[in-house]
Amino acid sequence: MSFTENRSVVTTEIDQRHRIRGDYLTLRWGLLAVIVYCGLGLAGFAGLAGFWPPPAEHLDAAEVTAYFTDKGDVLRIGMVLMAVGAPFYYVWSAVLSKIISRIEGPMGVLSTVELLGGLLTAWVTVTPAIIWLTASFRHESRPPETVQMLYDLGWIFFDLTFACSLLQSLGLGFAILRDRRAEPLLPHWVAWLSFLTGATFVPLVLLPFFRSGPFAWQGLINFWAVFVIFFVLIAVVTPYAWKALRRLEAEDLEAATR
Repeated sequence: MSFTENRSVVTTEIDQRHRIRGDYLTLRWGLLAVIVYCGLGLAGFAGLAGFWPPPAEHLDAAEVTAYFTDKGDVLRIGMVLMAVGAPFYYVWSAVLSKIISRIEGPMGVLSTVELLGGLLTAWVTVTPAIIWLTASFRHESRPPETVQMLYDLGWIFFDLTFACSLLQSLGLGFAILRDRRAEPLLPHWVAWLSFLTGATFVPLVLLPFFRSGPFAWQGLINFWAVFVIFFVLIAVVTPYAWKALRRLEAEDLEAATR
């Protein structure tokens, strides 16, 4: 090999390694996007709007309207934060999809299921925020029954679209179990936590039939179990995904030098 050819090979290798490092830096930033989702979402939904737990399902129209009146601009700010933060969940999901694609290969469908589940979960998060913001906007000029209807619509939409997040949990869980590495990119027990998260969504089908108790939207099962385990899964998956990216980057850099 001539000096010119050798120099060309070295330059190509350096460029390739630089591209790999740039790709994984972008992936790490994408993984951290979930902090924006959780931070803005919880600040708006739980902190400012006071939906932790939310006003109960059994409240009448006057009580719901009084809640929106008392909260006023604070609730509206909260809903804006929730709506703005929601799309960042999709960015996080896109990073997980890239990791899954390395587990299952180019013809695998689980990475796509997880990705679309994440996109739909972001949509499921932003839409109720807009509905509740609409309920609060000019509420003083609307009949209490209209405010109550919008409040109900927000929760029914939020909870009965659970299959979107369920599909994401199943896609992630089955992908983790398919990893046959001696040391899986994500531990197999995380798959079972993902399945548990999906299982907590299933009782949401009972929400239209209960206005109090564990199956109401403020209840032990259909609020506390659903929301707490959902955020626990995010808190568990994110650091393991970070480690997985480091391993995959090392593998790609090693392959680039061969």
